[in-house]
Amino acid sequence: MVSHISFVGVICGTAALIIVLSVFNGFENLTHSIFVVFDPELKVVPKQGKTFVVDSAKIREMEMIVGVEKVSPVLEENVLLKCGDKQTIAFIRGVSSNYETNASIGNSIYAGEFKTYLGDCPSLVLGYGVAAKLGIFNPVNENPILVYVPKRNAVLSTGNPANSLNTMGVCFSGIFEVEKHFDDMYAFAPIEFVRELLERESQASAIEIRLKHETDVDAAARAVKKIAGDEMSVKTRFMQNETVYRMMKSEKLIVYAILMLIVIILSFNISGSLSMLMTEKKADIATLQSLGATGSLIKNIFLSVGLSITVIGIAAGLTVGLAICFLQQYCGLLKLPGNNMLVSAYPVQVLLSDILAVTVSVFFIGCTASFISVFYGSNQLSRMR
Repeated sequence: MVSHISFVGVICGTAALIIVLSVFNGFENLTHSIFVVFDPELKVVPKQGKTFVVDSAKIREMEMIVGVEKVSPVLEENVLLKCGDKQTIAFIRGVSSNYETNASIGNSIYAGEFKTYLGDCPSLVLGYGVAAKLGIFNPVNENPILVYVPKRNAVLSTGNPANSLNTMGVCFSGIFEVEKHFDDMYAFAPIEFVRELLERESQASAIEIRLKHETDVDAAARAVKKIAGDEMSVKTRFMQNETVYRMMKSEKLIVYAILMLIVIILSFNISGSLSMLMTEKKADIATLQSLGATGSLIKNIFLSVGLSITVIGIAAGLTVGLAICFLQQYCGLLKLPGNNMLVSAYPVQVLLSDILAVTVSVFFIGCTASFISVFYGSNQLSRMR
């Protein structure tokens, strides 16, 4: 009976490790897919200041790097948007006219189209949250959108604050929906419009570089760094969101450590079951010893029992854990709470590295527990000779 409990404990511990680690992988992959929409593989930003003058010659050199698909300067700033009697703060991102063809944002349109120009009129593409705050729910919008931003080097006038602001009207072409954080913050516009609004002709806040599929990101980053110079910093997608990725890695490691502690506690059942088994089999041990069995042989018998519980438990636990993961992945059995989610069910991604790590860890713990139990029980075996 105790052996059965030990067996079930190893199964539950192994299955729990596989399931939890796979869910963390799923959320990490989901986060990565969200960042892919906004963040390029490489981003060149100034080490000091918010903007810099774009060097067309350097842009052309970057476009010639092997694996580079598109190089696009962008200009970003916080602005006030107003439509009718409603207004909100947004983070406007000025992009080139072909930006949507080189970024996944074009595939996330909720309504309308991703167009930075409607004829000759510059147009905005708003996040769903920004559009909702302005009372806009479809591209058919009779009221123009006004964009306000403080003038460069202007002194705020308390008597007439409007004189300290640059104000420009703009059309509206579409709404995108990616994730609540981005939907409530971003608005896209032509970079020419944003430069005129901010009074920053030929300037940008970053250069975004999209790479072709299977391009060596590190090699491309080194090539871009040589061209950009020491005053610029080249950031990979991981570096652009380093805090988020490190936090997710740390959370996964902490949860793994907690679950391994639980597995260690469960492994005490193996030690207990072996100790009780050795006590129950005193007569059988004496018989084996009278037939010439050595202490080492008897130890190996009990070790094989402990190892059998561990190995079979790991195999069964992996089977159960992987079955639950694949059912969740393809059937979405467990749903996420709330309606405003990018996915409806808990995301799952099974990695071979996690399977190997769990297998090795649980096997090591099971073997250690078995060895310790048999080692302390060897004194009893020696007295029975």
